[in-house]
Amino acid sequence: MSNLHRACFLFRGKTGFCKYFVDWFRSNSYFTGMDNISRDPGQLQNSRENIPGATADTSAPQPRQFGRWIRNIILITLGLLFLFYFPVISETYFRCAICGMNHTEKRVTAFGWLISAWERPNESSDWYQANVEPVHQHVWVRGTCAEGKSVFGQTVLMQQVSSLASGPFSWLYLGNFKLIEFYKESPDPARARALLLKLAYFEPEGSSERKVQDEIFSRLWEWRSNGMQAPWPFDEGEFLSLDQPTNPDNPPSTPD
Repeated sequence: MSNLHRACFLFRGKTGFCKYFVDWFRSNSYFTGMDNISRDPGQLQNSRENIPGATADTSAPQPRQFGRWIRNIILITLGLLFLFYFPVISETYFRCAICGMNHTEKRVTAFGWLISAWERPNESSDWYQANVEPVHQHVWVRGTCAEGKSVFGQTVLMQQVSSLASGPFSWLYLGNFKLIEFYKESPDPARARALLLKLAYFEPEGSSERKVQDEIFSRLWEWRSNGMQAPWPFDEGEFLSLDQPTNPDNPPSTPD
């Protein structure tokens, strides 16, 4: 065989081998995919999803989404704490300076809006109505106690401060039975009533009315501290005035 024939044979053989190898390469699915990716880079993501173990865990929260969850949890927690433990509603307690009947006002803490108000008779108010005056005009005096409640009505704050009182009457701490005893030990219930009314609301500091008020309170406090057994600490007609005080912030209710 001449050198020319040998060269043609080897060329045909190599050409046939190369053609066979290319055909096999293209028929293989894995390499076909790689070939397509090389031709179309946009298919890289789809090809990776088809490879086992290469799929990303989409259920794991991303950092930004995780931050939103934390922020929402904090806001919800603060909202619940506000609803359960912030005193949204305030309850203020009053007593009638004449008969001692209880009066309660429920208001919005931040704005002072009145939600509801109600009266509750007690032993002293029933006794006064039966033994002194069947009908009288209530004079509500704010006491030294108040409560703060949540929106669910749960008590979250209790206050007992002497500065809450609207007048010296509340500082006498005449409970229901003490008030009954006060009227019984006085020489005249009408005179005792007039003296208590003078202690309903604080007079302006430094005024002559305030000095009279302080003197009445001092005598009554000493008399009460001695068990109301000492003689009546006032002369007949002393400090007496039957004028009923009025409070512009809390006008008297209808007669009872």
